[in-house]
Amino acid sequence: MADAPKLLFVCTGNTCRSPMAESLWRALCQNKCRVQSAGLATWPDQTAQEYAIEAVKPYGGELRQHRSTDVRQIKDNDFDWIFTMTRSQAEALKQVRPEWEDRIFALPQFLGEDDDIADPIGTNQVSYDSLAWRLYRLLSQLKTRLVDDESSAEPKETGE
Repeated sequence: MADAPKLLFVCTGNTCRSPMAESLWRALCQNKCRVQSAGLATWPDQTAQEYAIEAVKPYGGELRQHRSTDVRQIKDNDFDWIFTMTRSQAEALKQVRPEWEDRIFALPQFLGEDDDIADPIGTNQVSYDSLAWRLYRLLSQLKTRLVDDESSAEPKETGE
């Protein structure tokens, strides 16, 4: 796994979806991966939502140490893949970080799904648990495509 691609997961506030994706990706890669998360509209240094912390635990995820980061604060420019949770976030991120444009994809659509990953903020633990399951399933597919079988690392066509 030394040659694992470097990934960035992006959502809005970097307290729910993208840190959950980062944590679950680390678990799937057994912490032998290069991954980070950030948000497009982030309050700096916020902890992950408590429901998010609990939702990733069954999958081996850990979010207690997470602190939010704004995409504008990221100095690294060597991400292989950058995944957002929605199409609109992908478009917004291309405006904010145009130097990343050719590496930005909405995660569900990259894997052939039509539905965006909705923001669970303001919901309950059941919603976060459902989100964790969906992310784990998507990230398992992503790992197969990017790490286990690099020859299939192209976006899939969706029904758009």
